[in-house]
Amino acid sequence: MTVRVLICDDEPALRELMRIALVGDYEFAEAESVAEAKEVGEAFAPDVALVDVMMPGGSGLEVVRHLQGTRCLVVSAFAAETDQDEARAAGAAGFVSKPFDPDELSAMVAALVAGS
Repeated sequence: MTVRVLICDDEPALRELMRIALVGDYEFAEAESVAEAKEVGEAFAPDVALVDVMMPGGSGLEVVRHLQGTRCLVVSAFAAETDQDEARAAGAAGFVSKPFDPDELSAMVAALVAGS
């Protein structure tokens, strides 16, 4: 089964690192702004979304709220406990701090997929 992953981050290098970290049967779509993430999310219908908080056009938490029914993992440098609580309150299934460990990111995505 191919897992559809939406990567939402305004940094092209970080989007590439996320793609590289996810080894397996994944199909990717990318977005670099909140508006684009919402639009691509509706068209692509991802199984999992990796969402940065600080994005052009607003907060990535808007994307998490918009993609209800999609398992979202917030990947952010804003990693205080209150930031993580806000992400979960918005509907995120998990949180990964930047800079991220590729193995940790891969394991968290695999766990989200397995839990579906």
